[in-house]
Amino acid sequence: MKFIISNSWAVKLFWLLFLTDLGFITIHILVSIVSLGKQYTIPDLQLYLVEKDRGFPEFFQYMKQYWCLLLLGFIAFKQRSWLYASWMLLFFYLLADDALSIHEKLGAFLSEALGFVSMFRLRSVDFGELLVSGVAGAILFSCIGLAYRFGDRSFRQASKKLLILFLALAVFGVVIDMVHIMAPKRLDRFFGLLEDGGEMIVMSAITAFIFALSEKVRSSATLIKT
Repeated sequence: MKFIISNSWAVKLFWLLFLTDLGFITIHILVSIVSLGKQYTIPDLQLYLVEKDRGFPEFFQYMKQYWCLLLLGFIAFKQRSWLYASWMLLFFYLLADDALSIHEKLGAFLSEALGFVSMFRLRSVDFGELLVSGVAGAILFSCIGLAYRFGDRSFRQASKKLLILFLALAVFGVVIDMVHIMAPKRLDRFFGLLEDGGEMIVMSAITAFIFALSEKVRSSATLIKT
């Protein structure tokens, strides 16, 4: 954790977010036990499932992404630099994609329009979603790569650590998601929890790291004024 987050307040923030994630994961497991064999038939309890669209855990995830967007905006404003705007674009897309299901809806359209077929235990729509995510990722990370090319040493170091964290997020959001789809039905709940629970924890680490960056920028600005 020290490799990613060194600021003591950021570490405390991470633990607050992580323990909240852990609380949601625990509630998810309890609800799963209560609903075992019932396909989550208790409507009110479904909102506590980490896999549930528009559920409480998902809205908590939205909040973290929104905070990251605001913190990056603060950094860009304080440094009067467009460099962090490249990362802001990525977080804006993540928030919009999760809230509006962009890659799912556009992926379904493209899979039908391009005539994708099911293979390797993946549905045709899954290939459409991968195409959308791949194109979006290529565009967004090209912007980040351009900013990295012109960035200073501190921006490059921050970008390297953010990239490591995003690779971890991609493992849960893309790789585990595909494994989840291909896995036997009896493992559906396990992989659903692993995918979404893992994304929540990594997003907490990203939020804490960006908070640490903003604190570093704020402290530097204070020192310059004094």
